[in-house]
Amino acid sequence: MIQKFRWKFIGTSVAALLLVLLITLGGLIGITRIQSQNEVHRVLTALVKNEGHLTPQNAQPAFGDQDNPINRNFLGGKYNPEAVYQYRYFAVTIDASHNVHVVNSTNVYRLKNTTIRAITRKALEEHSQTGNVNIGQNQYAYRVAKDGTGQTIVIFLNETLIFNRFWLLVRVAIVLGICALIVFAVILILVSRKAIKPITDTYHKQQEFITNAGHELKTPLAVISANTEMEEMLGNNSEWNESTKQQVAKLTKLINSLISLARAGETGEITLSKVDFSQIVEETTQDFKSVMKKNNLTYQISIREGIKVIAEKHTLAEILNILLDNARKYCDPGGKVQVKLTKGGALNKSAILRVSNTYKEGKGQDYSHFFDRFYREDESHNSKKGGLGIGLSMARELTEAFRGRISVHHKGDDIVFSVILKIAK
Repeated sequence: MIQKFRWKFIGTSVAALLLVLLITLGGLIGITRIQSQNEVHRVLTALVKNEGHLTPQNAQPAFGDQDNPINRNFLGGKYNPEAVYQYRYFAVTIDASHNVHVVNSTNVYRLKNTTIRAITRKALEEHSQTGNVNIGQNQYAYRVAKDGTGQTIVIFLNETLIFNRFWLLVRVAIVLGICALIVFAVILILVSRKAIKPITDTYHKQQEFITNAGHELKTPLAVISANTEMEEMLGNNSEWNESTKQQVAKLTKLINSLISLARAGETGEITLSKVDFSQIVEETTQDFKSVMKKNNLTYQISIREGIKVIAEKHTLAEILNILLDNARKYCDPGGKVQVKLTKGGALNKSAILRVSNTYKEGKGQDYSHFFDRFYREDESHNSKKGGLGIGLSMARELTEAFRGRISVHHKGDDIVFSVILKIAK
């Protein structure tokens, strides 16, 4: 139980850190991408305005005036005249005869005029004022506009170089995020024992208290039981003595269940090994045949042979005992109890035990608290079924000790309890 809580604490902490990293790095990456897109837009605007030529002087209005705080790009910093030399672009014009004339191709590397014309015609075929074309390893954004003479001008800007900063940040963010998660997880694993030590101490004290109190209570109960029997031997037999004996028996059973439940929470109390689940179900169900017959219940058993799981034999049998006893108590008069052991799950790698009983009143009920300690459907605790409200909680504790799952649902007229364990190889 403590180990399970420890790993849950570690998992929750790592998940919280992952969420913080996703929000922080995601926000940073998102802002950088928006900045890159805005930069492409500003450079294209400056190139269109200056008919395919970009200089430190004519680019300044598009990037902000360093002497005017209103025009400054806060996230991008002040305008640097040298920045215009980092961009790669070319420009062409289209005359009335649809001929392509290269205006400026000095700012691109080894791009022939014939290639430029072919790329321009391809871009114009899309009949779009803006778009993207791929040239080798680079992607160019283009914009179609009119120059001062009314001719069509097309500006091409290499946006791959601009977005390189963005993709570099993405790669760095992923690497740093993974490294941060690993380092945090390792540190958390190393210090988690100390972090949850107060909770661990409290849990152990609680378990010790239940066990010690249970043993201390057994002595006065034994004395009360002996005194009651002595009263009967002396001829003082009455309904009060009979009631006292019943309450002593009930309290004794409750104490034993509490002690068993406290021990079930300690993983050291259970030694896991490969056991024959099919054989355990076969033997345990046989013990209930006479009980079911006495209660006039139809008892059906279906067991697939050869199913083995990692568990502890006697504890696994106890889980089935709890479920069968629960089925007997709450089965409708003249109803049916069914036990079925099969393989299931992905690739039939799970052993599935289903114990069901007729329970027409269970339709539409809330089953979310069935495995809570001392949960009773009859909140007045005057039920004649005789349960203590602790058996199903114990079944869950024991099942989880085997790294399995237990659940309950209502189907048709039956309430069905399912125990799922991983099949041993």
